[in-house]
Parts: sequence; structure tokens; C-alpha cells
Amino acid sequence: MEISDSRYPSDRSGITNRDLGITRMLGKPIEKPLYFLFLIFLAYWLVDLVATFLMTGKIDNWFFPIYHFVAGYVLIALYFKIILPDFFVRKRKILAVFSLLLLLLALLTIKLFVFRLYLEDITLSKSFLINEFLRIFHFLALTSAIWILYDNLGLRQKKYKVEMEHERLLMMHRSMKLSPHFVVNTLSVYMARIIKLSPSLTTEFSYLTSLLRYSFREFGHPNFLKEEVEAVKNYLQIQQMRFSRFHVDVDIQVADVAEKLPMPKLCLLTLVENVFFHGDYTDEKHPCMIKFLLAQKASTGGWVFTVNIANKVQSRGIKPRSGFGASSVFRVLGHNFRDQFEYTVESDESTYSLLLTIRYGKTIQNRSD
Repeated sequence: MEISDSRYPSDRSGITNRDLGITRMLGKPIEKPLYFLFLIFLAYWLVDLVATFLMTGKIDNWFFPIYHFVAGYVLIALYFKIILPDFFVRKRKILAVFSLLLLLLALLTIKLFVFRLYLEDITLSKSFLINEFLRIFHFLALTSAIWILYDNLGLRQKKYKVEMEHERLLMMHRSMKLSPHFVVNTLSVYMARIIKLSPSLTTEFSYLTSLLRYSFREFGHPNFLKEEVEAVKNYLQIQQMRFSRFHVDVDIQVADVAEKLPMPKLCLLTLVENVFFHGDYTDEKHPCMIKFLLAQKASTGGWVFTVNIANKVQSRGIKPRSGFGASSVFRVLGHNFRDQFEYTVESDESTYSLLLTIRYGKTIQNRSD
């Protein structure tokens, strides 16, 4: 039976619900724009009260500032939630303008009616209309700026989520055309038979089975640099067996610490695959270059991984794109490593070069397996 204290229940990390409540309260302005508007309008109202008190030394009637606060917040809330979306999102501009005018007229009428109950001599004078116009203009201008900010943030978040989901689906589609267990187990049966006939052929065949086993792994599981580099090595071994004219200079220097450094699955493999897809790997005078280096900086002690790829571009026609290429890899790496990732691409009609850098720092990730 689970027993909890409803006043300050906590999770296993020792964080109480009170702490979580404070965190949620502080996060509301970002997640809930009307709450953010309320705080801004409340601050504006308090500043106005303090200024009035400093100038006059008193506040005669609390009804009027409270009314201005309530009516003003209702105005900007309706303007934020209904009128602005109608104008910019739903493209019902005429309806939005008409709704705004109707809302302003209604609030002005209500204000005149209410104030005449307390101030019988109030009239619809020029100064009264100018003051109301300036007050409303300030409120609407500030609300419009906040709405544009939230709208841009929302669009960027949606676009980013869609792009990342698209990249994830493309990668899953590439690696899971057939049932992974069926393919790997079938190939293992063949390899068991081949080893009796030719041990050397079994070694060559193992490059393919290892590469397929890696590509079939679930994308949600942690992946590490060492595993990605081994997959690249297996891929290059296979390509070297396939092509008699194989002119690629490969230099891979990766320390054992790579087995604890994260690396999204198939990213490096895709970049290397592009060398054979777009590069001229048969030109002996201009061989392709693939260089991986994981080194520890002497000044900081942090680990830095660099990828240097250069190749002559094929001139045998344009090949159809697979849908997941270098640009997709750069987005995935940028998502995972943020400002610790950078790359430079130089290309023209005859040559292509890539310099990619990931600064891991001193932090080493512990493997769960």
C-alpha cells in the first residue's frame, strides 16, 4: 500500500510537489500566453497606480483603476485569442477589423455608462476620446508584438518537430525494409555453411552481416561513435571487394573512448556512402579521401572528433537522390550536439570537400549495456 503526504509529496529524486508547482508557475508565462499577458498588464497597472500616488499623494476611488484593469485585460485577451488569429491565421481580415471596432465600441459604451453612475458630469469630449485612444493603442500595440513573438515561436517549433520526425522516418525506412530478425538469422545460417568451405569468404561475408545487424538496430536505443565507425569500416571493406578500381585513401584514428561517446545512427555512414554515390572513386590520379580523427586537446583535455571527406565529383550524369543525405545528417547532428557541432562544405562542379567537427568535451557517457 502506497502512503503519501498530500502536503509535500515527493518523487525519488527528492523533488517535492511544492517545488514542481513553483517550477510550473514560473513556466506558465512561456506555455500560456494569456497568463504572460496578465502578468504584463498587472505590472503596467501597478506602475500606473504608483505613478498616480506619487503625483497626487492619494488614490481617491479604487473602483476606477480596478475597472480599467479588468476591462483592459478583457480587451487584450479577446484581441489576442480571437481577432489577431482571425486576421493573420484564418485570413478573415474584414471580420477581424469589424470585430475589433465592435469590441472597442462596446467597451467605450460600457465605460461611459458605468462612469456616469459615479461621475454624473462625464461627457464624450475630445480629450476623453484622445486619452482612451492612446490607452487602447498602447495596449493593442504591446499585445500585437507579444502575439507575433508567440506565433513565430510556435511556427518554428512545429516546423522543427515536423523536420525531425521526417528525418527519423526516412532513416527507419532505409534500415528496416525487411524484418531484421529474418534477414540477420538467414545470413547467419548461410555464413555457418560457408565457413566449412572457405574461411576467408566467411570473413568477407561477416562484413555484410555486421553492417546489416547494425543498421537494423532500433533508433531509440543509445548509439555510440565506436559502433558507427565500425559500421563505416565494414562498409568500406565491402565496397573494396565490389570494385576492382577502388581508389579511396582511408585514415581512421579513433581511440577506445569512442565506445562511450554518443553518435546518431547512420550519420557517418551516410556521409561515406555519398562518396560512392556522387564521388569518382575510380580515378587513380585523384583518389577520394576519408579521414576520421578522435583526438584529445592538450589545452582543455576535451575530446574532439573531426571528419574530413574530399572527392572528385562524378561526371557520369545526375543520380536520383535517396531523400536522406548530407543536409539531413547535418540537421540531425545539429539537433543532438547543438553548438558543439560545426561543419564546412566546399563544392563546385568538379570537387567536393567536407570538414565536420564535434566537440565532445570531457564528459564521457556511461553505456547502459
